[in-house]
Amino acid sequence: MQRVIGWLTAAVITTLIFGSVYVSLQQLGRRSADAAPAAAAAAQVQLIGSEPPGAPRLELGPDSGVFIIVYGEDDKPTSGTVALHGSLPVLPAGVLRAARTSGSDAVTWQPEPGLRMAVVARPAAGKVVVAGQSLTPFEDRDRMVLLFLSAGWLGSLVVLATGYAAIVFFAHRSLQSPRRPVP
Repeated sequence: MQRVIGWLTAAVITTLIFGSVYVSLQQLGRRSADAAPAAAAAAQVQLIGSEPPGAPRLELGPDSGVFIIVYGEDDKPTSGTVALHGSLPVLPAGVLRAARTSGSDAVTWQPEPGLRMAVVARPAAGKVVVAGQSLTPFEDRDRMVLLFLSAGWLGSLVVLATGYAAIVFFAHRSLQSPRRPVP
């Protein structure tokens, strides 16, 4: 019974270690998705008042790079570098309100199914600058990390189970074999 408890304890500890590593790496990856949008928003906040000429708008998609959308005091988009189905996308009013209230807001925004964006909103002169980028590359990396850590976890449990089986086998074998005198 003690061996079973020892094996289960080792299996739980291994699971906790691999789980903690995964959660840490997943959160680190998600937080890093906000870095480029935050930098782009900060740069655009400094440019408010000198609106750039009509830059061509790219369609928002899973491979979208960093984009910027500026919202007016009425929470309607006034300019941007990206479009969704031909129009400037509209973020939920709560994101814009939170940015105005607290000085910034960073959220995951899903404008439609299968399209997830990391966005950072910052207020500037009555407007709100929103910068974002697709989470697809970050989520792809997250899936790979999960796959690698799952393989390591499973391999670790196999090694633990094999060690446990070997201990039981040799203990059982030593009980059954007669003791030979040592010459």
